[in-house]
Amino acid sequence: MEIWKDVRDKDGRVVKCQAIARGWLVRSHLRLAGPGVLNRKDLANDEELVTCEESGRQYPFDYFAFIEGDKTWWFDFGSLWVWSLKSAEPSNPYTKVPLSKETRIRLREMWAMRGRRKLPIPAEPVVPQERINTRWTMLCQTFADNGFTDVTLSQLTRLNKGSHIVMWSFIRDDIPSARVYATYMLEPRMVNRNSATYIINSVRLLMRIVTIKKESYTDIFNVMSAIYRC
Repeated sequence: MEIWKDVRDKDGRVVKCQAIARGWLVRSHLRLAGPGVLNRKDLANDEELVTCEESGRQYPFDYFAFIEGDKTWWFDFGSLWVWSLKSAEPSNPYTKVPLSKETRIRLREMWAMRGRRKLPIPAEPVVPQERINTRWTMLCQTFADNGFTDVTLSQLTRLNKGSHIVMWSFIRDDIPSARVYATYMLEPRMVNRNSATYIINSVRLLMRIVTIKKESYTDIFNVMSAIYRC
């Protein structure tokens, strides 16, 4: 008896398809990494801010860079991701110039892509309230980049457990693609959890909703609508 894999390994078409798929995955990752990922010349900083890794030794899949003015600033993805979640309006750690909308969007795309491909993602804070604040910060940035600039971080972090339950009821009705998440959050075993645990899970799934699609404006609009009505 022959195993399907062994048979297909002999098929040149399968090998070619695998090579094309791998190539596409690599190119999409390098595109998100930004300028200088394969050619480390004329970079503004020689070393990584946190890890102190030299530019020539930074692993390409952990590299992230952006252009500010006429300079290219690069970072370890994890370093910049953690830094960006310290404020609803993140800036370049070196110059304190706010990150562009394009850079913020690309940074979130990199985070979502790494999650899908099971690549390392920076650990979140251990303290529940800090974890909640960090997750809301990421969502607040996402809302702002989609035109919802009037929502503030303090407004979001004040939402209590009851508000989250009402919010998920609206999401269940308004966002078909998020119905499975809403149903999960409205199950009795979830609703009966303590407030901090419920809110932590609630915001985690909101992050999933706003990053699951590359073009997610409609879902983000409906999430914002649910938040304002809860």
